[in-house]
Amino acid sequence: MAQPIGDTPVLEGDEATEFLNHMLDPPTEKQEKLKKEMNSQRIVYFWDEPPYQK
Repeated sequence: MAQPIGDTPVLEGDEATEFLNHMLDPPTEKQEKLKKEMNSQRIVYFWDEPPYQK
């Protein structure tokens, strides 16, 4: 069984607020471009039909 790499940091105060605000920000153009590029790459499925995708 896999072992944890390390302890999960505990965020408090301003650090926690900054992290949450960052996570709620919409994706940047660069992130959207990367997402489209990754989705357009060739995918080889090991099943007859592709798995469910949104």
